[in-house]
Amino acid sequence: MTASARARAVISRRALVDNARRVAERVAPAQLAIVVKDDAYAHGVPEVVSTLIAAGFHRFGALDLTTALTVRELAPDSMIFTWVFGEHDDLDVALRERLDLGVSYPSMLERVAESAKRTGQRATVHLKIDTGLHRAGVLADTWPRFVARAAELQKAGAIDVTGIWTHIAEASYERDSAAILRFEQAIQIAQEAGLHPRVRHLAASAASFERADARFDMVRVGAFVYGIAPGDGIGPHELGLTPALTLSTTVTHIERANGRSHAQIPIGHVHGLYSDAVNGVTVAVRGERFPIVSVDRTMARIDVTGSSIATGDAVHLFGDGAHSEDSLQVWADAMGTIGEEVVIRLARAAERHYVD
Repeated sequence: MTASARARAVISRRALVDNARRVAERVAPAQLAIVVKDDAYAHGVPEVVSTLIAAGFHRFGALDLTTALTVRELAPDSMIFTWVFGEHDDLDVALRERLDLGVSYPSMLERVAESAKRTGQRATVHLKIDTGLHRAGVLADTWPRFVARAAELQKAGAIDVTGIWTHIAEASYERDSAAILRFEQAIQIAQEAGLHPRVRHLAASAASFERADARFDMVRVGAFVYGIAPGDGIGPHELGLTPALTLSTTVTHIERANGRSHAQIPIGHVHGLYSDAVNGVTVAVRGERFPIVSVDRTMARIDVTGSSIATGDAVHLFGDGAHSEDSLQVWADAMGTIGEEVVIRLARAAERHYVD
């Protein structure tokens, strides 16, 4: 770790590939699209995509256009699905780079069609129905008119409606079942309008793993490929997954007062470590676990009373357990959040090292 880095992320290529293969086997015959949002969950898009392409994976989900174009440079022949667009995003470039575009609103449909007319490049689109999560998507009462317009544009040669998709909440079996039914109804309406989507997709990590009826033709999986579990006490090992990223730092100072010894680490609020880390979160030093007892703006303190911990010792926050550290999921459960939020916050600025 360089002098300027506060944290070191060691990322296992083997774990990434093994996890992806485990997920792909689980969801087959549905295709796996690996999501690389938030810089591949802070694992680093270039290395993650290159590693997975070499292992035979050729479908990716990129939240935003900038990430999608980065993936295209790395994966010239892969399917790349992207679905969040800003007002000033250049859709002409998106069409020229043969990206699959998630279309969530009528205005976006018209915008894509205009770009297709301007460039002479037929747009590959996936139409989104809102099945209850209310995370974008066309509402059920306007869906028939939306797909009828899409059918017109497809007949005119502006677009190719390759897919229909949605998000589900993964909140309960009953709510997800209702969402799946609404999705199937939306597909039927689209077919009656003259559309015949080849790629129907609804499920992300948890739903794709647990429910065969949620898989359809493709699943969009992010967290599980990185060995990040869904929470609620379920860890990665229960799913047959291995955390790909181990995050560490070093002891910068030892304080001794009132019979206690506290080791300081250079990670605090501004680096994404919040005060709720004192609620049962531990770190590993020399194979032993020690609790975090306070978090300040730029540092945290660990109670190492009775140990021989010294300045310069490596401190492992979370990972695959090789250094006796907790998993990311233990951290997330203790802090009342989800694993992907924790890793993105804490590892995004870490110095990265790739192994095996």
